Amino acid sequence: MPSELTLRPIYADTDAEGVVYYAVYLAWMEKGRTELIRDTGYSVADFKKEGIIFAVRHIEVNYHAPARYDEHILIRTGITEIKGVTITFEHEIINKETGQLLVQGRILLVALKGESLKPTRVPQRFVRILQNNI
Repeated sequence: MPSELTLRPIYADTDAEGVVYYAVYLAWMEKGRTELIRDTGYSVADFKKEGIIFAVRHIEVNYHAPARYDEHILIRTGITEIKGVTITFEHEIINKETGQLLVQGRILLVALKGESLKPTRVPQRFVRILQNNI
């Protein structure tokens, strides 16, 4: 089941015209992923305690329309694939008031082991929990 998060862009998220700066959407996607993981009962801190961190390996973003200052924004995040050392997340950023799709994103994360930063398999117990989000 996808996770949903709502927010309103603040002034610092925008340019002089009140349009959300393109890189802000990446931070919103990060918030969406964090909430999805939190919804499973895990947190990013739990992985760190287990010696696992996640790093972005690949990003695809399609911008359809701009978000603007103080609009009501919905961030919908789901998982499309878990494969070995990677997890692929899909994001939709939507104007909650109009239903218009603003941005779509696909982000591939790789699991890394502790200080060595070598790829490591996503723990099976977490894979089982995340399978519900595919």
